[in-house]
Amino acid sequence: MISHLIGGLLLILSTAPASAGPPALHTIDAQRLAVWLDSPEPPLVLDVRGREAYLAGTLPGAFDAGTDPKGYLPHHGGDPVVLLAEDTLDHARLAAWTARLADVGHRVWLLSGGMAAWVEGGGTVEQPDTTYAQPGRVPFLIPRGLCEGGEPAQVFE
Repeated sequence: MISHLIGGLLLILSTAPASAGPPALHTIDAQRLAVWLDSPEPPLVLDVRGREAYLAGTLPGAFDAGTDPKGYLPHHGGDPVVLLAEDTLDHARLAAWTARLADVGHRVWLLSGGMAAWVEGGGTVEQPDTTYAQPGRVPFLIPRGLCEGGEPAQVFE
């Protein structure tokens, strides 16, 4: 009788839906990321360290996504994304970035060791002129203040 109860309990637990936890975040080291970036289908690299750090030097081709995940509108799809973050980024903000990107189907990785590990591993550093992407490139970031209050900054008729 006890074995039937335990068996029934195990059956209930195994068929119960899993609780929705935070999306999976994988880490990647600098050497593996360098190989991946040279592949025919490289990941999108989002620099989430802030404008000042981004302009001081970032990974080649990385986009400045800002520091607030709510301020970044990710392109939909299942593309892989690698986050370049400060080592001091708190777990709550990292979880928010992961959730924001995973909600639209992206698979998310974090560069282990951040920019220091990238440089130490021999990775090249790019110093971009601007934090905004050019139109036609993915993702296209809209500078803050362009569409304040839902009103377009310029009306074309």
